[in-house]
Amino acid sequence: MISNSQQTMPISRYFAAICLLLIAASPLAIADTTSPTTILSKMADANRTLDYSGIFTYEHGGILRTIKVFHSVRDGQEFERLFLLSGPKKEVTRQSDERRCERLGDLMLRSSVTAAASVPKDHLEKLYHVYPKAKDRIAGRETLTVHVIPKDSYRYGYILGVDQETGLLLQSMLIGDNNRVLERFQFADVEIGGSIDEASLDPSEPEVHRVSSKVSTCLSNVESSVAQSNWQQSWLPPGFGLAGYLKSDDSGRETLIYTDGLAIFSVFIDSSEAVDIPEMQAQRGATVAYLTKTKIRRQDFLISVVGEIPVETARAVAHAVIPVQHNYQ
Repeated sequence: MISNSQQTMPISRYFAAICLLLIAASPLAIADTTSPTTILSKMADANRTLDYSGIFTYEHGGILRTIKVFHSVRDGQEFERLFLLSGPKKEVTRQSDERRCERLGDLMLRSSVTAAASVPKDHLEKLYHVYPKAKDRIAGRETLTVHVIPKDSYRYGYILGVDQETGLLLQSMLIGDNNRVLERFQFADVEIGGSIDEASLDPSEPEVHRVSSKVSTCLSNVESSVAQSNWQQSWLPPGFGLAGYLKSDDSGRETLIYTDGLAIFSVFIDSSEAVDIPEMQAQRGATVAYLTKTKIRRQDFLISVVGEIPVETARAVAHAVIPVQHNYQ
């Protein structure tokens, strides 16, 4: 039940892979004087302002891929190109405007982890323990390991390997129940600060998956749009808030996007006349999809929840979708 676009998204957000941390503290644990907020802020700036290129591995759903990336910032705009060096031939290009209003919805269009510095510090501290743990070495560069541990079972946690000199994220993992690795990303080779030429950013073929940040709007605009929605949540996991809203003119599908500043999921509501399917769930790596059906005034609707959250969270969210009463009198 996971669409191609949702399978592609983790690759375009390669530097945002996540991990639950139930591991022993390293004897190289560093002093508490290093502020986790400072580290996250530096990482957020590095991932959206630095020019870099390299090769990284990405493991998702039991499949390991090797990917080449070029990232450049020109006149306040980000340009990025990624293409697979193993498996099927695929490319992703991304262009984003200079952000004049950072908000949680921007997490859909770039690394959720790198956007964490834009989220109020006290908000994250209510949901996660965030602290630096140890020094390491990745892709020939000195790194700092940062742990982001969830305080409840509604979300996963993170282990991040951050380049000490520049703040660029060089390694991350996401682990589910029983310490099972769900996603793993790590640079094998990286060049930071080198000039990226135009040819490196141009797709090699006309047919390539393109991601644009131009669909992102400020939160105030999102709230104005969602006021017209036919649906709402009677329950959300603690700390999650509205990050985006879309409505298809063709199908009438409504999409509501929620995030806590790190974790993110989408709720899709479709009319489902003549569709007879049971409740079901599917998972690939860290991405879970949960599908159920509800009936309003003798009309069936399909409700799908897709995101990098535990399946129990997805199930609870799906069953908490209710109609806005004044639209279904």
